[in-house]
Amino acid sequence: MTVGLTTDTFHESPYITIAEFKNAPTSIDYNNLVIGGNGNAQDAELENVIFRASSFMDEYFNANLNATQYVETQRTRFTNEGFVALHPNNTPIIALSDFQYGTNPNNLVTLTDCSTSWFEEQQIIIPLSNVATSYSSQGPLAFGGYGVPRQQVYCKYTYIAGYVNNGIASATAGATSLTVSNATGILAGQRLRIYDGASSENVTVASTYTYGSTTVPLTSALAYSHTVGSCIGNIPNAIKQACILITTAFLKARGDSSMTMQITTAPSATSDGASRYGTDIKLALDIVDKFRRIR
Repeated sequence: MTVGLTTDTFHESPYITIAEFKNAPTSIDYNNLVIGGNGNAQDAELENVIFRASSFMDEYFNANLNATQYVETQRTRFTNEGFVALHPNNTPIIALSDFQYGTNPNNLVTLTDCSTSWFEEQQIIIPLSNVATSYSSQGPLAFGGYGVPRQQVYCKYTYIAGYVNNGIASATAGATSLTVSNATGILAGQRLRIYDGASSENVTVASTYTYGSTTVPLTSALAYSHTVGSCIGNIPNAIKQACILITTAFLKARGDSSMTMQITTAPSATSDGASRYGTDIKLALDIVDKFRRIR
């Protein structure tokens, strides 16, 4: 039996938190989503709607834009310039943690040092000078040599792509470090924003940060203490705003023949409810259209 080696296309995760939605000026009543439910039930259903709105965005993007680890397999060819070019399904590319290659898909060898790779916006380049490209029936030979231009090579690689959009586990005012629940995508030198209502602030990851650690040193002290679960990341604000708009549209319960009011005029005639919902969603998709993956 043969099984697939690649990970799922989508790793669904929300683009905003419950608190971010509540802090947004939506004019939506989110305290009566579950009839007779307590506060926890209302928040649970709001979280479900945020997940559905985020999933809707993933389908539109044809990708998940939160930083995620992926495993992919790909056939490519040695270029005339002397390198292997990989075109991952997900961007922006943050890190390459494992690269295996060979002319026989059942006998791949591992690149010993992935730091020799070169990242561009939508591709990873592996210089041939850093891989063994002379092959025998037992795999690559240690004495090297350059691959034949246009020769097919099988690749399997593990990488991280997307924008940081992680939760905070601990952050205290005056501290020069914080703890995150998930370190995926965080790099030394990154400028990140903490989304925490009136206590929101920008921080920069110190050069001493160890990749993959959930303890994140900062270049300056925190101005505020932050609620556990608050979001920290560098995901574009346009994506968060789009998720707020789509969540709002999903929460609306206006009837198809309800009375609507224009912003600058007197109450008008009836309006089709579906078209009103579509206004928020259309605005959201217009905002994030540049992030859509076209293949």
